[in-house]
Amino acid sequence: MATDSLFVCYCFLSVLYMLSLPHNCHSLTVDGGDSIALGASLTGNQSIVSKNGTFELGFFCPNGTNNWYIGIWYAQITEKTIIWVANRETPIRNKPGVLKLSTDGYLKLYDSEGRSIWSTRKKQKAIASRAIILDSGSFAMLGGHTISEIVWESFLYPTNTILSGMKVWKGIKLTSWRSSSDPAPGPFSFQMDPTPGKTDFLLLYNNNISYLNSGEWVGNQFTNMPEMSNKDSSKILKTAFVKISPTRMYFTFDQISLFDSFTQRVVLDKSGDLAAYNRISGSSWNLIWSIPRDLCLVYNLCGAYGACNSNNLQFCSCLEGFKPRDNRACCMPGKLLLQSLRSH
Repeated sequence: MATDSLFVCYCFLSVLYMLSLPHNCHSLTVDGGDSIALGASLTGNQSIVSKNGTFELGFFCPNGTNNWYIGIWYAQITEKTIIWVANRETPIRNKPGVLKLSTDGYLKLYDSEGRSIWSTRKKQKAIASRAIILDSGSFAMLGGHTISEIVWESFLYPTNTILSGMKVWKGIKLTSWRSSSDPAPGPFSFQMDPTPGKTDFLLLYNNNISYLNSGEWVGNQFTNMPEMSNKDSSKILKTAFVKISPTRMYFTFDQISLFDSFTQRVVLDKSGDLAAYNRISGSSWNLIWSIPRDLCLVYNLCGAYGACNSNNLQFCSCLEGFKPRDNRACCMPGKLLLQSLRSH
């Protein structure tokens, strides 16, 4: 009997001790690993890294801003190369927030004062039990009933980048960054023609003005875009196109390399061109190709009062009476023209 009393007393004192610990000592936060467990959160400079060590997810702040975002980048590249952004339209001001896999099975992002910023709730197929950064670079939510079921993943909601192995389905759209320091959607997009049965991709300005068409997929490449081919001889990107039905089809690419630690990505740049890059470990990114090959085809490249000539070193120049507004030579009325306009 005395032994039982001592045991109960011991348990009671143990509980009191645990409750007296500082909150941070027993809170569910992430510190390393590749996943976020149910009820756990990610904050500050914490991050998760894919098992192969290639990709990292955490908070980042573009240079020259006080805006914070949840994003994915290459873990082993010193110059941070962002490949995906969660809250690109709703930045967190001044300091990182909290990314939490809520106990209700949804991923939620809050600012430092607890206000809701972003969530997967509206796009998630079912509740999740775990969030993980995969070796492919996709951030995935695993199902509550089976961990092999993916109920949401970032590859279905890309920003401006296509990675090797990523399936770009009809209906999925890439959108350029607004600027190099602002990941908010810019004016340029890349998507498959939404018409049922059509296999061509479009580069669009403001979602409705097409300035490049890849042409239809014919056996091993797009007719107007030989850069994206499934020929082994290309030695650049090996593309596959899969057509399941007139409305369900996708394309993807595999890396072609004779080197280890070789990385490739395709990016819709802020200036409206679609560009492919590769990188060997320890070196900088190398441009493989860029389309349109004639950049003057990019809609509104030089602004409303600019002229484009791809034969010149500086593509853009201003029409008579206008002067450059920025380093791309987007133009604005010059002093003499303004004085002339005001006198009428």
